[in-house]
Order: sequence, then C-alpha cells, then structure tokens
Amino acid sequence: MRTDRWTAALAIGAAVVAAACGPTRTIEVERSMASEGRVDVDAGPRVPDASVSGTPSAPVDRPDGDMLTWGACDDFGIPDPDETGSRRWECARLDVAMDPSDPGAELAPVSLALTRHLATGDRIGTLLMNPGGPGGAGLPLAWGLRPQLPAELLRGFDVVAWDPRGVGQSRPAARCPAGVVPGDVGYIASCVDATGPLAEFLAAPYSVADMESIRSALGESTLDFLGYSYGSILGALYADRFPDRVGAFVLDGVTDPDVGSTDGPFDDGFATFADDGLPAALERFHELCAATDRCLGGPGVEGDDVEIAIETIVDGAALLPTDHFDGGPDALTSTMVDEHLAWAMGSAADWELLAAALVDARDGDGSTLAAHIGASGLVTSDDVDDLNESGDEDPGDGAQDNFAEANFLIYCADLGPLIEEWSFCDGMPVAAEPLTPIGPVDVRHPILVIGTEFDPLTPGHHAPDFAERLDDAVWIRWNGVGHTAFPGWTRCLDDVVVAHLLGDGPSASGTECPFAEGVDDEVSLAEDLFGFGVADGRPWLGSVLESNERLDAGGLDCVVAALVPTEQVGPPVDDGVVAALILDVRTPEADDALDAAVAAC
Repeated sequence: MRTDRWTAALAIGAAVVAAACGPTRTIEVERSMASEGRVDVDAGPRVPDASVSGTPSAPVDRPDGDMLTWGACDDFGIPDPDETGSRRWECARLDVAMDPSDPGAELAPVSLALTRHLATGDRIGTLLMNPGGPGGAGLPLAWGLRPQLPAELLRGFDVVAWDPRGVGQSRPAARCPAGVVPGDVGYIASCVDATGPLAEFLAAPYSVADMESIRSALGESTLDFLGYSYGSILGALYADRFPDRVGAFVLDGVTDPDVGSTDGPFDDGFATFADDGLPAALERFHELCAATDRCLGGPGVEGDDVEIAIETIVDGAALLPTDHFDGGPDALTSTMVDEHLAWAMGSAADWELLAAALVDARDGDGSTLAAHIGASGLVTSDDVDDLNESGDEDPGDGAQDNFAEANFLIYCADLGPLIEEWSFCDGMPVAAEPLTPIGPVDVRHPILVIGTEFDPLTPGHHAPDFAERLDDAVWIRWNGVGHTAFPGWTRCLDDVVVAHLLGDGPSASGTECPFAEGVDDEVSLAEDLFGFGVADGRPWLGSVLESNERLDAGGLDCVVAALVPTEQVGPPVDDGVVAALILDVRTPEADDALDAAVAAC
C-alpha cells in the first residue's frame, strides 16, 4: 500500500464549463491531481530534510550557463518550509516573447514565474515539471510534490517548475471580470477583454515555446521533463518541435492522442482532452467499497448495492444533520455531495475518511461528510455563482487564484475551434499556432508514457495509443484509481520512473503495476484502502493531536497507539472515531474514545 498516502491527498478539481445560448450544460475540463500541489488538512509527517530546521543549506554551484537571477520565493506565495519539506527553494522570473514566432512584435513580454529546488547530492541535471490543467500553476505543484519525490531524484536533479503563461504568478495573468458567470452570453469575450493581448497566445504551442526558452535560460543542453495530464500534450509537442533537446521525458496521465482534431473525444458537442473515465472509476470504487465493512460493504454486498446506498445518500443529502461539525459547509446539498464523490475519484489517498463519512451518512449523520468536503477545499457548483458575483476568493499561501480563468481561456484556445454546437468559446481569438494531434517523434531516449487504469479524467486506455502515436515511446499502466500515478503508490511504478529519469528505463511497453504493493485479493485491498492501519493511521492522527494541550510527546504516542492499535494489541480500530478526530468532528463517540485513551495513558 502507499506508505505516504496520509501526506498525499493532492487536490483534483473539475472545472465547470457551461454553454451559453442553449440549455445549461456542464463538462469537465481535466485538471491534474497534482496541480495544486497541496497536501491534505492536518497531514502527517513529511519526508525528513535537514534543511528544514536551523539555517538554510549552503549554496550549491549553479549549472553552467544559467542566465536566471534566483532569489527568495516570499513574493511568490511559497508556504512555510514545514509544508514544502525544505528550505532549498529559490525563485526567478524569465521574460519571453508574447508571440514567439514574432519576437520583434510590439507586444509586452510575458514574465514567467519559476521555482527551483537545488539538487541535494551530485547534480546530474534539471527536471522540469508541469501539472497540467490546462491552467494549473507549476510553483505550488513543485512545492507540494517535493516531499513525495524519491530521494534518488532529489539527489540528482534540480527540480524546476514554472507557472505557464497566463497562469498563477506569471504576468500578465488570465482574468475574467467579477460578476460574469461561466455560461453567460459573452463570458469568454469578456475574459478576453480583461486578459488583453495575451489571450491570442495561450494555446499549447506557445507554452511549448516557453519550455524551450526555459531550457535555454537554465543553460541545459537537453530537457528532462515530468508532465502530468495536459502536461503530456506539452511534452509530446515539445518532442515534436525540439527533438534534439529531449532528454528523459515522463508523461503521466496522458490524453487522447487525437486531441485537437475532429477525431478526438467529444462530450455532447464539446471537444475534450480525453474520454470520460469517471463512470469506470466510480464503478471500481463501488466494487472495492462493497468488499469490506470498513466502507459500505461486507459479506454478500455487491457493488450495485453500494451504488444504490450512495445514491440514497446523495438524494437525501439536504436532510442530513451536520451538528457535530462546526466548520463549513454547515449544510449539505445533493449537488455538493455528488461533485465531492467525483472529486474523490482523483486520489484514493484519503478514502479512509470518505468511507467513514459515507457510513455515518448512511446512518443518518452528515457531520463527517461535511467535514471531509470542507477539508478538500473543493469549490462545487453551489459556490460558483457566489464566487463570480463577489470576485473575492483568497486561495491562501502557495495556492493559485486564477485556475478557472486560465482553464477556460486555454481550453478555448486549444479546442474552441472544434466546437460547432455551442457558443461557449465565442469571442476567443483563433491561435495562429493551434493545438495539433500527437504525432511520431524521433528522440534519443524513448519517452515513458504512464496511464492509470481507472483515471476519472484521463483513463489509462489512452496510454498504449498515445505511446504508439509517438512511436518512439513505451508505456506502463498503474491498475489503481486516481488522476495520475507518480510518485508514491507502488515501488513498481516509482522504480520504473526513477530508472527512466536516471537513464535506464524500460526497454518495452506493457508493464502493469498493481494498485497496492503486495496485495493480491480484493478484500485485502479494500481493507487497506478504507481502514486506518498502523502505517498510515498513526502518523495521520498523531499530526492532528500533537497540538492537544493534554498530551506531551510520550502521552501522544500512547494515545495514538491506543486509538490505532496493532492487530495483536487492543480492540479493533474504530475507523469512524479516528476519522472524526482527524477531521475535528465532535461526535460523542470520538470525544469518549479520546478521553478514555488519555486517561489510560
């Protein structure tokens, strides 16, 4: 099982695109699970790094030819070092031409925001990362993902990420006027006006040109790249346009290779980046949830029974009390719960919490479900109108405040010309350099393509097709549920990626990595996914209780061990109690269990 999953719960969002001039429609524009680079609320311990405490680490020699001026990241919104796991971060800006094909044009430059984590050992190069989206910010991706990256990569690579043009801390930023709601007539046209000339230069090929500018500015002869989801499109297009500059490329969560053409996927008239994998992901969730009474299942329960139980919870969400949770939301709606379940298919990292919330909701209490929704930070359709009318949303340190605007505009720049039935993208300038389907490349090192079998946004069946289209590529697949796979779920997957980036990748396609390491039956897998065990429950719970004034270090360890005992010691774990304590849900059962554990210790 994923040993660091209590630190992982990376956010995935589904942006709402509503069509104007017709019946209200919504489609999902994919967003990388890693795009916010954010760990779950009150997450457990990070990977140790001596540079977190005391004085910052000693300077490391710059790569030869580095033309960037690096400095502190305070103005870029970097979170506290305890969250990023290191003080080795530095930030810079790089000015690039707004129109790379005509750098002499009278257009203001685009200022790209970059961050870098210096290699902790013998440096072998720079690993550039992109979170996908489209419109995901790279800086928070890097800051949030660093604690999970394998040590071999941190030792050998400077880890670099950038906020793509129009995104996050890059300037100018994609903007939409407050008070205009997605789907309103003229919405995109109003965003184009608010964004200015940059709106004409947001399609994927322009970000690919920026990648080449970044490589050159870093002084690297070749580019090593880790691209998630939409980032797989950028990686493939870069390999097509700059094949001699391609080093080790890993594309995780790949799209349909026909994206950008009429042969690509569509959803009721809307062009999309990939097929809809959500139904298959939900079906797999139902199957696993049915396999254990630590979710909604147990002996004799089938996936269809769980599906019906969840539908009942969704339909009756507004009637569920949330009295034991003091945070927001203070009431549930069917839409909110339905969209939260879709969000939860983006990562199985905290399905223990979701399972406990569903059990409580089935039994008539929505408090844990409300707390889980609140902890996710998910903005649902219920919130969209309020946010757009007020124009006021504070994403917090290290978060991105313009994902929706960038997502909509880049979507229309890439796929808008393919939409004939709806007018949502009307007003978006047609890019002189449009997105084109994936084609064959000729590179020195075959590109590694990763698919997740039950990926809700970029389903794993695209991986073999994407690799075949590239021709000079190999593919592997993770048989899990979630949007993207690397790092941390299994050594099978991590070892392949690390070997590839270090120069000894797979020679052939077809490696299949299991959902969980060493688990070969459904019941054991379900027990591991939906129940708190010693390996994950204790660190997770300990991180929550460490600020409890009643507990010193010794008392904390004793209390946590009492609440999450081993199989040989004490009563079984009460998953509902542990989930309530993690999410600050004040049920009588949770309060009594904590009091009893404190008294016993």
